[in-house]
Amino acid sequence: MNNSCVTNAERQFQFLCELLEGHASIDGDVLRIGNDRWAIHGVIAVDGDVLMAGFDTYDEAKWVLNRVRDVGPAPSSRGACGSR
Repeated sequence: MNNSCVTNAERQFQFLCELLEGHASIDGDVLRIGNDRWAIHGVIAVDGDVLMAGFDTYDEAKWVLNRVRDVGPAPSSRGACGSR
């Protein structure tokens, strides 16, 4: 991944962690939403099933999804996805 992808991936990862802190659930798949656009989706209390993060490549989306899975929700004292 180039630097701009890593930067976008990191921002998207942090955003997903914030959603997890708000008790959202993230589905375990990557959706193709356009010719060159991929998304991670999940469920939030207010809106139900929504797109949560968008990516230019499947690999970038999968990397973020795997990272969220790897660190997962942590005890509330540290917040979702562990301490930052």
